[in-house]
Amino acid sequence: MLVALLMGTSLVACGATLPAPDLTGTIEDLVGSWELESAEFDEGSVSENDLQEMESYGMRCTLDVDDDGTLLIDAFGQQQTGTWEIKDEQTISLTLEGESVDVPRPDEQLTIVYDGETLVFAKTSDKPVMDRDPSENAGELGGMDGLEDITDDDGALEPTEFSDLFSEEVVLWQRLYAASVEVDVPLDIVVADDDTALVKVTGIGVDTEGDTGYLVSMENRTDTDFVLTNVTTTLDGVDVYDYATLLCTVRAGESVDGFFYFDHEAAVVSESSSAEVMFAALDIDQNPLGIYSTTI
Repeated sequence: MLVALLMGTSLVACGATLPAPDLTGTIEDLVGSWELESAEFDEGSVSENDLQEMESYGMRCTLDVDDDGTLLIDAFGQQQTGTWEIKDEQTISLTLEGESVDVPRPDEQLTIVYDGETLVFAKTSDKPVMDRDPSENAGELGGMDGLEDITDDDGALEPTEFSDLFSEEVVLWQRLYAASVEVDVPLDIVVADDDTALVKVTGIGVDTEGDTGYLVSMENRTDTDFVLTNVTTTLDGVDVYDYATLLCTVRAGESVDGFFYFDHEAAVVSESSSAEVMFAALDIDQNPLGIYSTTI
């Protein structure tokens, strides 16, 4: 044993090295095209269903990794380039705009965790598309720039005409907004169940701006698109109509979720709150298809 220890010590002292690991498999696992499958942020999560909704409009987020150490990320038409390197058999380092993050070796999925955010990519091809045209991921709405055209500086919906609520851009914004809401208290309150609509209040939640409110599930049972909106609103006996908003477009024959939010500077919804609301389902000409009153 002593001789073996001495031999080991002299080998180290003489600078002997172990054979370099074979990283071919790691490179093959990484190089190619990847597509965002889900994401978790401090403000909320983006599920596979949410991304499928965006993909239906041609909007995608991709990551292309080349074998020359470069990468390209395209988030709905907005592109950035970066680099990558292998740190060891189990770890890869990705660098974008001078910021580097270590990620585990891919195993069917590539998971990037950085600053409290988690992005999960699934591989779609072994061949990267380093010359990807931004229009491929921007979709028919023009990517995130198209959504910025219909929102204010805080990201809130800002249509100029009632008919704007029926545009594809607004409909997509509404879906993404409702998906960002974190539900704290589940509810099951039926507001309407007739030939026009099935409307339920399914929970109390909070959006990314800190506004509380009610998550509303809506099914359009007609052959006409309509917007469900609140026309009167009181909270705990106080008229808060000016600070409470539900504007959700429901396509004919479809079911969606919307968020009925209350400006946090004026009102806060909790499990102990009592809200009296009159909702209206209005077509593009603002003709009422249904009027519904409820207490939540």
